[in-house]
Amino acid sequence: MRKWIWKALDEVVNKDVYSNLYLRNHLHEVDEKDRALATRIFYGTIQNYRYCKACWSKYVKNKLNPKMDVLLTMSTYQLLFLDKVPSYAIVNDAVNIAKKINMKYAGLTNAVLHKVKPIETDNMALKYSLPDWLYKMWTSQYGQEKALVMAKASVNILPMYVRRNVLNTNESDFDLDMFVRVQDALYIYKGNDYFHHDYYQKGYMSAQDEGSFEIAKFVDPQENERILDCCAAPGTKSMAMAEMMHNKGHIDAYDLHAHRKDLIENDAKRLGIDIIHAGVQDATEFKSSNMYDRILCDVPCSGYGVLSRKPDIKLHMVPEDMDTLIPLQYSILNNVCQYVKVGGTLVYSTCTMNKKENEKQIEKFLKAHKEFSLVEEKTIFSNATQDGFYMAKLVRK
Repeated sequence: MRKWIWKALDEVVNKDVYSNLYLRNHLHEVDEKDRALATRIFYGTIQNYRYCKACWSKYVKNKLNPKMDVLLTMSTYQLLFLDKVPSYAIVNDAVNIAKKINMKYAGLTNAVLHKVKPIETDNMALKYSLPDWLYKMWTSQYGQEKALVMAKASVNILPMYVRRNVLNTNESDFDLDMFVRVQDALYIYKGNDYFHHDYYQKGYMSAQDEGSFEIAKFVDPQENERILDCCAAPGTKSMAMAEMMHNKGHIDAYDLHAHRKDLIENDAKRLGIDIIHAGVQDATEFKSSNMYDRILCDVPCSGYGVLSRKPDIKLHMVPEDMDTLIPLQYSILNNVCQYVKVGGTLVYSTCTMNKKENEKQIEKFLKAHKEFSLVEEKTIFSNATQDGFYMAKLVRK
């Protein structure tokens, strides 16, 4: 199992593979009895990477093979964060894996892991494996208290949420031990591998977090309306809206990339939805002969609200990411707004905690577009039970 985790982490850390996609495609390779623990170690290591590496790196003078970095970090995570796993098993497996990288690393691995202990630090960015600049930005924008809550949230192991497909199921179908109803059609799924569950294959359920579901509800889609989801892939919110509309009406779900259009079409087919019309469009240059009752701009963003669910963002984030994202977000909003009917609704949303990508964008937009007014603005802060999202509802006067 640990060899599988080490290989999986090497793909994510050193080859930039997305953690959630890797898990979805490869978790079945692990014995069913070990999947929950393997998932915990896999995600836990990524979430706490900076801190765990700091704990072992002070005992190593020379630069190591990147695969050794991963091995020592995942082993340190297990030693410091898992209570019920015996230390000798962690160290023994690590030494055996080190031998496969290079025999010379066996002794070093054994020595380092016997010395590792927690670091006492007042640096909250280090403690929760965030870059110093991000924690500083959060403190400046939201205050010390909220910054600390969000930092702690970034290392949470959140439950798996699924949305019941109301088009082809009843509540009684989900009256099973592995489903715990949260709200409306949203449930906590207690299993390990939803993608291979019979309910997923039959189109009875889809993975969707609380915040993402909240955005779909925030749009407030109604039967027989024409709706545009202009940055739709992989289509999670489009599907949720179609289900809320009881598959009556019309949803245009566009994305920049053709292969992501296929994801939308395949998911709609799996769920038995036929009101979604997927297409390839650049939202900054989107053109249409149609006007829409509602438009959702769920724009590309830095993702600082979903660090617990997408922890690989922590591994690669740099402040320069915002320099390209902020103009792109505004360009999308500025372009698609012209296709909202008078009296229609425009929803802008992100999964990030950054006022420059959220409130400041809406302020700038409203100054330039007097024909729109802000009806509601909502920030869901990431905490112990949920990811963080921002959403703003604008109406065309």
